[in-house]
Amino acid sequence: MTEPNEPADDEDFEAFAEEYEEHRDALYDLISDYADDKQLDDGLLAAMVLDLAVSLRMIAYANSVEKPSVSGLKMELDRFNKDAEEHARSAKQDAEEFIAEVKAQREEGGEPNA
Repeated sequence: MTEPNEPADDEDFEAFAEEYEEHRDALYDLISDYADDKQLDDGLLAAMVLDLAVSLRMIAYANSVEKPSVSGLKMELDRFNKDAEEHARSAKQDAEEFIAEVKAQREEGGEPNA
């Protein structure tokens, strides 16, 4: 039997992963273009996107339950924090590869991509 957080099968997961990356790339491009147009600092942009992520998670919680509560929202924000920590740990594991790619792109005169 499949666990709740595991994909039903490899094909479903691959389709989901492909669609996820497509949407992620499109949002990244939209946000990057906006930041370039408005000449936003990368650090400020990251803070704004984090703020939006927290706000969107709060809205998702409120819209997903029949009777939203303060304690329920706090629990949801705890889950969000755990997800964010796991994501940051994963990024740390890929830090060497990321920096190598940034250096290579700089040598070629290009912009680094996330």
